[in-house]
Amino acid sequence: MSILLGLAAALSWGTSDFLGGRFTTRHPVFTVGLVAQATSFLLLLVVSLIARPALGGSALGWGLAAGLFTSFGGVALYKGLATGDSAVVAPLSACGALVPVAFAFASGDPPSALETAGIGVTLVGVVLCSLPPAGVPFRSDGHLRPVLFGLGAAVGFGLFFVFVDQGASTDEQSLVVLTAARGAGVLVVGGAGLVAKGLAWPGRELPKLAAGGVIDVSANGFFALATNRGNIAVASVLSSLYPLQTLVLSRLFTSERFTPLRILGAALALAGVAAISVG
Repeated sequence: MSILLGLAAALSWGTSDFLGGRFTTRHPVFTVGLVAQATSFLLLLVVSLIARPALGGSALGWGLAAGLFTSFGGVALYKGLATGDSAVVAPLSACGALVPVAFAFASGDPPSALETAGIGVTLVGVVLCSLPPAGVPFRSDGHLRPVLFGLGAAVGFGLFFVFVDQGASTDEQSLVVLTAARGAGVLVVGGAGLVAKGLAWPGRELPKLAAGGVIDVSANGFFALATNRGNIAVASVLSSLYPLQTLVLSRLFTSERFTPLRILGAALALAGVAAISVG
């Protein structure tokens, strides 16, 4: 059951990322992000009202901090997928697994041999994914900006995992942290959109944008259930494969074509992330 739930998390995250990127080609990124965050927050709020978890200041504080960075990561990912190749942006965003390892190292907990090897393999994959096509300068906006968006998403998601881990030691605290994070996400993305004048009513596509939020929050639920019903390392590795789903959908439903070098880079980056998760 844990394996199936871990795979369900990967499929859900990969699908929501693909949809978010596609929607951002037609709507402002802040509109897409706000609808996704608001939908997720409302669903988690309903669950919280039913479960009635004990509220703690620490959990709320860590959740608000986590919401700030996951909002940044989500907007960066959607913008990257909308303006660049998924074979570049999706694997780079998965490198957020490096951030908790770096945090642990800074806290006096050095990485294991497997984690160290995973970091090396991931960095090689990042370099290969970041290389531009033949004849395209690396610093051109059409190539460099999506790379920076992908790396920005990785930093945002990585810090989100760090703060969630700091604030949640029980299932109840996890629910409080995630609900607070999504609430903060609504405020951050909505506020940024208002300041940047980047919000627009999506019209008839509102249900589609909301569906992306439902799929995203479902992935969180699948992952939580997977970790509670089996080996957390197995669940982490399986769920970290979510960029593969994004790449498959991009290949099936867009005109994007993958070069052998980028396929190799994506494979190395994901293998490295898997090694870090196990380690």
